[in-house]
Amino acid sequence: MKPPQILIVEDDRKMRLALREIMTKEGYSVDTVETGEAALERAGGTSYDLVITDLKLPGIDGMDVLKAIRRLRPETSVVMITAYATVDTAVEAMRGGAEDYISKPFNLDEIRLIVRKVLEKRALLDDNRLLRSQLKKKYSYDNVVGNSEAMIEVYKTIDKVKDSKATVLILGETGTGKELVARAIHYNSIRAEQPFLPVNCAALTESLLESELFGYVKGAFTGAVKDKQGVFETADGGTVFLDEIGDISLRLQQVLLRVLENGEIQPVGSTKRKKVDVRVVAATNRNLEELMKSSEFRADLYYRLNVISLRLPSLIERKEDIAALASHFLLKYSTENNKAIMGISKEALRALERYDWPGNVRELENVIERATLLETADEITLESLPEKMRASPDKPPVVPDEDLKTLEEVGRAYIIRVLEKTGGNKARASEILGINRTSLWRMMQRLNIVA
Repeated sequence: MKPPQILIVEDDRKMRLALREIMTKEGYSVDTVETGEAALERAGGTSYDLVITDLKLPGIDGMDVLKAIRRLRPETSVVMITAYATVDTAVEAMRGGAEDYISKPFNLDEIRLIVRKVLEKRALLDDNRLLRSQLKKKYSYDNVVGNSEAMIEVYKTIDKVKDSKATVLILGETGTGKELVARAIHYNSIRAEQPFLPVNCAALTESLLESELFGYVKGAFTGAVKDKQGVFETADGGTVFLDEIGDISLRLQQVLLRVLENGEIQPVGSTKRKKVDVRVVAATNRNLEELMKSSEFRADLYYRLNVISLRLPSLIERKEDIAALASHFLLKYSTENNKAIMGISKEALRALERYDWPGNVRELENVIERATLLETADEITLESLPEKMRASPDKPPVVPDEDLKTLEEVGRAYIIRVLEKTGGNKARASEILGINRTSLWRMMQRLNIVA
């Protein structure tokens, strides 16, 4: 493997040679120059991993070198060294994009540690760029992470429907990433250059939601002092994402159905209709078919929305994606918080994979963000995870001591106990029983188990 390449920019000969010796002993490939002009000439022809530059240089100074490197080679990290440390110069250097700032005289161990952390962070970013490039080439969907069979099916469906005008209904539990998938559909479609506007239908009252979606005209209600465009008109040519579609009123369902059927909106208080070209993607964590049975959701709107149905698996259904998701979030939050955390310990990863994740991907993201902020080591350890994840996993429930006469009765009792223990979570129950969900469902049907 090629060693990291470092360029040292230092006009003091003794300091330059000392830094070269230190970095060479660390196993790095090192070049040295005396001036800022020479540094920019070298950087123009070589892609260095790290430039260590003195602030005070003859001619072009270190700050100018920093700015030029950030412009010419934005992937190259820069560390500033100076004997003239002030708060202002430190702030200016960090704002200019320097990874760190060291004052002379410095401790040798200190500079070794800083250089190691900067290069490790760069390596992590490079690995992530490569992974993203590979995933994007294969699926072209940033931020939708996962290589499980269930997620591969999601990618395939997105790829098939992305350029159509058909409405898409995304189903899945809270926190499974429904909006991310909606964005993936939009930003990989022929509408990508046009607006993507999300609306949380559960967050607004009926009247506010109607005016938010379709706009209103001056005088439509108290406070309507001028005309206002709604989301559908603003998103003309693009995509409207209707989240929590199962929570809208029956009256608004009828209005929305008319919009989907004829492509026309009618602002609140107006007698005129406006034609719009909008692709609708809707999502819900509710069972719309059950809502239809109880007359809480219109069947005609359901079938209009459900042209393409896309179900997102819960996190416990794709536990093989937990490691990839955790690494994705670790990179995100270690970068945001300027922390050089390189990975996740085996013990911590086992705890993450053992947990049931009732909050799905969103809960995992929150856990990794918390761990990134609390962690003081160079990897996420078990101690930085919430206490409920550090505890030993519960043992599978045992069969009761009742006088059971047949193997079928024993099996039925055991399945019922497992389902009770998991709160009816069939994915978790399947895992404990060592069977897939389809087999569990068939056994429940045969043994007349309701859960």
